[in-house]
Amino acid sequence: MIKRFWHTLLITTICLIPFNATGQEYKLSPNAEISLLTCGAGNEYYLSFGHSAIRVCDTSLGIDHVFNYGTFDFGTPNLYLKFALGNLDYMLSVERYNNFIASYHYEGRWVMEQKLNLTPDERNRLYHLLKENHKKENRYYKYDFFRDNCATRARDIIKNSLNKDFYNENNSDTNYTYRNIINHTFREIIYPYTNERLMWWQFGVDALLGMRCDRPISTAEYMFIPFNLQKHLDTTNLCKSSTLILDETRTNNPKSISPVIVFWILCFITCILTYISAKKKIKIKWFDMPLFSLVGLIGLVVTFMWAFSSHWCVKENLNILWTNPIFLLLVLCPKKISKYIIYILLSCLTLALLNIIIGIQHYNSAVLPIVISLVIRLSHLLYNERRTKRAA
Repeated sequence: MIKRFWHTLLITTICLIPFNATGQEYKLSPNAEISLLTCGAGNEYYLSFGHSAIRVCDTSLGIDHVFNYGTFDFGTPNLYLKFALGNLDYMLSVERYNNFIASYHYEGRWVMEQKLNLTPDERNRLYHLLKENHKKENRYYKYDFFRDNCATRARDIIKNSLNKDFYNENNSDTNYTYRNIINHTFREIIYPYTNERLMWWQFGVDALLGMRCDRPISTAEYMFIPFNLQKHLDTTNLCKSSTLILDETRTNNPKSISPVIVFWILCFITCILTYISAKKKIKIKWFDMPLFSLVGLIGLVVTFMWAFSSHWCVKENLNILWTNPIFLLLVLCPKKISKYIIYILLSCLTLALLNIIIGIQHYNSAVLPIVISLVIRLSHLLYNERRTKRAA
């Protein structure tokens, strides 16, 4: 009798689970709305490109949740090393809409809501995919700034819920956007968001990014920036309405002096000091050692990221031509350095200058004065070595 009771209860429970016509177990009411939330930039570099999340609101079922692909555990051991190596797990988290908005209100960042024009089946399919993604075994993923982030995840899961591709280049809804981004590269896309307040960050990031970031991108790839996903959605029939939920109230960072100006000043100083050194036949190790050390240390970072990081964007990096770790040999054992080491470094700098002209990989504008400064100092070291040998 007891066994029959539990059997009946199990069958009844299974029958009461809300399935829709396609067999999905997560079903929303007819009045439900699903929206793309786009959040404005913050003051830190990593917040400069905004943020994307998906809101599911169904007042009939008491649901008002935000599905957020841009979260990770701050308590992760070796957090920064794992991020640098591309091994940091990001995850899909779910929070109450009011809590999500409160955090952006506190940071003073604007939030735009775009309600999606979905059929009931598409709404349920999207909600089903989000719930499946949030399962413990599915929620984690390896973050990649250009190819797998909060915006690309939102883009792809929305696409997978539709009966058509909303960002196909052949789709008439997207032709306007595609004409405006054709032949643009990943690097060109991020530049407008690293303005005069973040130019030193831009210089550092440019040093780490390889030539893969300089190829033309597709319409889908263009939407790796949350703001671009928002703009593109506005050009399609998929966007039913747009509403500004929060105004921006944050205070911008102060403007910083451009690294281009700083390094051209350095180049000018290099010319003056080299002239004085040649004229008076004196050495200026106090100038060379910090210069070579800085460039060599940057080269170690570039080499490490290329060799050991799984980030797609740091491979095939021609910045290694001017940030060569061999420069550290000039600092660590200057008396044992042969002219052949200097010839190798000068050859690499010549290739870097050639790359600036040809443009196989885009260099930051501040690189040219650095390369000129290094060429001047290395040439002078070579000249001093020859002069010393002739004197002997």
